[in-house]
Amino acid sequence: MRIALPLGRTHIAFAALLLAPFLSAAQTAPVTTVYFAPAANAKMQQYGAAERAKLQSAIVAAVSREARRGAIPAGLAVAVTLQDVAPTRPTMKQQTDNPTLDPVHTKYLGGAALIGEVRDASQHVLARATYRYFPGVLPAGSVSLDPWADARLAIDQFAVKLAAACRKLTTCRDAGAG
Repeated sequence: MRIALPLGRTHIAFAALLLAPFLSAAQTAPVTTVYFAPAANAKMQQYGAAERAKLQSAIVAAVSREARRGAIPAGLAVAVTLQDVAPTRPTMKQQTDNPTLDPVHTKYLGGAALIGEVRDASQHVLARATYRYFPGVLPAGSVSLDPWADARLAIDQFAVKLAAACRKLTTCRDAGAG
């Protein structure tokens, strides 16, 4: 049984109005490129190819979120290098490779180390930020069952730190103009 939905101009216009804030936010987000340093790239082999996309998406989302808050001026590009990364819980590939790992009870010291640069159109580095977060002991790690819970914490804090560096850049630029 097929159900046909009426998609008249009114429905399309309404959908466009609902999506407008998201579309305009996406247009103002900086171009963000994510690289994996050799050490992180090697680790990704054991975590699984699908996990790379999850981490890249988390980094782009965190940087875009800070850009929407006005912290990263329009027209700039952001390059982020994931220096080191480890899951808090086993990834699907790790569980497949080793069935004795339990996604609830197996826990690691997860986290991430990132370096980011904000560049202008001439590729001059205008701002730089680094951040590293790996809890020192297991109880200090995230209780979430998400394999990348602590890495996501590191990514979010990194984006805040990058935004702060950009705010300083904007403040210095504004002070010099006056």
